[in-house]
Amino acid sequence: MHCKQKRLGDVWRTCNKIRAAIFRMGINLLEYFKPLDPHNNCLISESQFISVIRRQLGATIGLSEQEVAELADYFRVPDGRIYYSQLCDVINDSVPEFSKNNSLVTGLEWEDPLHTKRLSISEERRLSLLITKIASLVNMRKLILKPYFQDYELVSKNTGTVTIAHFARILAYLDILLSAADFNLLVKKYLKDSYTLNYVAFIRAIDEVVGYLNKHGILDLSGDIMALFPGRVIDAELPKLPRPEIGNVSAARLFGKQSIFHPALNDPKTVEHILTTIAMIQEHVLRNRLRVNEFFKHFDLLNSGRITVDQFHRGLDALALSGKQRFFLSLPDVDAVINQYRDPCDPTRVCWKTFEDDIDHVFTIKELEKAPNLKVDPPPQAVRELPRLGAKNWQTVNTRTRDLCEEAVYKVKQKILHRRILLKPVFKDFDKHNNGHVSRSQMRQALNSNGILLSDEELYALEERFNNDMGFNYFWFLREVEPKPSDEPLYVNFLAEMKKLNAEPSGKQPTRHEKDIVRILAKIKGKVVRERIRVLEFLKDFDKHNQQVITKTNFKRALANCRFELTENELDTLLEVFASPLRCECVDYLRFSDVVESAFTQQCLEKAPLLVPIQHIPTKDCEKNFLNFEERLMVSVALQNLSKKPDLQMNLSSVLKDFDKTNCGTVSRTHFLKALTLRGMYNLISRNEFEVICKCFGFERGMRDEVDYRAFMKALDILHATDKYNPF
Repeated sequence: MHCKQKRLGDVWRTCNKIRAAIFRMGINLLEYFKPLDPHNNCLISESQFISVIRRQLGATIGLSEQEVAELADYFRVPDGRIYYSQLCDVINDSVPEFSKNNSLVTGLEWEDPLHTKRLSISEERRLSLLITKIASLVNMRKLILKPYFQDYELVSKNTGTVTIAHFARILAYLDILLSAADFNLLVKKYLKDSYTLNYVAFIRAIDEVVGYLNKHGILDLSGDIMALFPGRVIDAELPKLPRPEIGNVSAARLFGKQSIFHPALNDPKTVEHILTTIAMIQEHVLRNRLRVNEFFKHFDLLNSGRITVDQFHRGLDALALSGKQRFFLSLPDVDAVINQYRDPCDPTRVCWKTFEDDIDHVFTIKELEKAPNLKVDPPPQAVRELPRLGAKNWQTVNTRTRDLCEEAVYKVKQKILHRRILLKPVFKDFDKHNNGHVSRSQMRQALNSNGILLSDEELYALEERFNNDMGFNYFWFLREVEPKPSDEPLYVNFLAEMKKLNAEPSGKQPTRHEKDIVRILAKIKGKVVRERIRVLEFLKDFDKHNQQVITKTNFKRALANCRFELTENELDTLLEVFASPLRCECVDYLRFSDVVESAFTQQCLEKAPLLVPIQHIPTKDCEKNFLNFEERLMVSVALQNLSKKPDLQMNLSSVLKDFDKTNCGTVSRTHFLKALTLRGMYNLISRNEFEVICKCFGFERGMRDEVDYRAFMKALDILHATDKYNPF
C-alpha cells in the first residue's frame, strides 16, 4: 500500500492559509474549540476537530480534505486525540500587531487633517469671495454642514474626506448652486488624494467666515450681508474697470448732476421697449396659463419680496422656457426688466413681487374688493393687439403691398366659392405638429396643387400678411378666404322643443276627473294613508296668527310640500270647494284637514261611543287598469276557467312567491307568465285573455308595469269558493 510522505512544508502552508483567513475576518480559534473541551485538558477527538475545521470554518478558511487530514495527523497525540491548543498557539503567535508599531512618517504636511493645496494670489482672492458667499447663504438658512458629510463617512470609513461626486451631490441637495469654474476652484483647493476632498477644512473655512461676519456686524437681521455700506461688503461681482469718481469730488463734478429718477424713464424709446417686453411676457403667461409666483418664490425663503439679480434672471429664463411654446428674451430685454424692477434701497436685488403683480394684470386686477363697481375686461388692449413674434405690423406696411394682399385674398376666395375647393385638408397634410403653421414652400405647393395660380408679388404680399416666427399661419389665411356662415347650434331647437314639452298647460279645459271632488279627495286620502302624512302640520305653519284660514297661494305651497302630485285644475277645484265664506282669497284649511283625517277616524266620536270607525282603504287602481265592457267580460271568463284549478291543487302561490324576491306582492309579467306555464294553467286561457288579466291586476312600480299576484290569487279563491257552493 502506497502512503504519501508527510512534509512539514505542507503543514506550514496550511497554517499560513488559516492565519491569513483569521487575520482577515478577525476569528478566534479558541472560541470554537473551547466548548468541545469541558475538562479543559487542551485535547479533543479527531471527529470534533474535523467538524470545527470543515463545517463551522469551512466557508471562511476553505481547506481541502487532504489539508485537514495532514493538519490533524500533525497535531495528533499518541492516544488519537488532537492537541488543539498547540495549533492555536502556532496560528495566533505569528499574527503581527500593527497598533504597537510606530509611524514610518511623521511631521509631514499631508498628515495634517486641515491641510489644503496652495493657490495663486488671484485664485485665493476668488476663493475668499466664494467662501464668503457660501458662508452668508449657510448663515441665512441656518444650515449645519457637518452632519451631511458625516453620513458618507459612516459608510466609507474615511477620515475627514469625501469623494468629489458626493461633495457635489451635497452642495446640490443644499441648493448651493455653483458654476463649473467655482466648483473646480473648490476642488483644486481641498483635493487630498486625487479623488477625495478634505471636507473638514472646507467646513472650518466656512465657520471662520461666519464668525468673522457676526463679530464685525456685517450681517443684517435676516442673516444676509448688508449692502448699505459698499466699502464693508465682500462682493463676488468685482468691478472690471477702476472707478475714479468714487470718493473724488472733482470726478463727481465731471460726471454732472445726478437725477433721483431712473435714467431709463427719460428716454421714450426705452419706455416703449420696457412696455413692449412686459406686454410680450403677459401674452406668454396668458397663452400658457402660467403662475409667475412658482418661478421666483423658492428663491425668496424669507418672503421679503426681493431676490438677487442672478436669481431673478434664472427665474425669468425658467418662465420663458415654460409652456407648450417657448418664449425668447434677449439680454437687452432682460436688462430692461431688471432695471425697471430693481430695489431702490439695494441695487443688488430685484422686487419680484412687484413684477408678479404687474404681469398678473393680464388676468385680473388686484384688490378688486376695494372697487366693486370697477369693470375688468382682461386681457388688456395692449396684450390683445400685440402682434405675433416675427410678424409685421400690418398698419406700417406700404400701401402697394396691402393692396396686392387684398387682391390675392379676393382671388383665392372667388376660386374657392366657384369651384368648391377645401384648402384645409391640404394644409393639414403638411402640418405634422398641428400648430397651424406651414413653411413658405408648403404654402405655395398647397395653392398650386388646387389650381390657384398667383404671381410672385401676390404670394410675397400674402407672406408679409400671414407669416410669423413659426411660418405661414394658414389658420388666419383660411379664416379670410373661407368665410363660413354662423350656423345655429343643433341643441337650440332641441332645447326649445323640450321646454314646450315640459311646460305646464296654460288655459287647458279641466277634464271630468279633475272636477270630481270625490275622486280628488280619494287620491289625497290614499296618499295620506299609504305614506302616513299629517296634512295639518304643513298647513298650520302658514297661519301665524291662528286665524283658521290661509291664503290660496300658501295653500298651494303647503300641498306642494305634501307632494300630492295634483294638477292645476285639481288645485282650483279644491280652492273652490274649501274656500272661506267670510274672507275672500282665503281657504278654510281646518275643514280640509278634517276631511282628509277622516281617512283614519271620524269626528265627534265622543257623542257616539258605540260607533266603530272604518279606516279608508286606498285603491291601487289607476287609469291603466280601466277595463271596458268587452274586457271585463273577457276577464270574467278567463278567471272562471282558471278558478277550476284551485291553489290547493296547483300550488301556484308558492311559485309566485319565489319570483317575488322583495316580498312586495307584485311580479313582472314575464315571471307571471312563467308561473302559469309551469303549473299548466296558461293552456286554459288565450293570449288576449292573458293580456287583459295583466291589465286588470296591473300595478305601476318604479318605471315598469307589474302584476299584483296577491289580488289575482284572492280573486281565484273567491271564484272557486263561490262556484263550489253554487247549487246551479
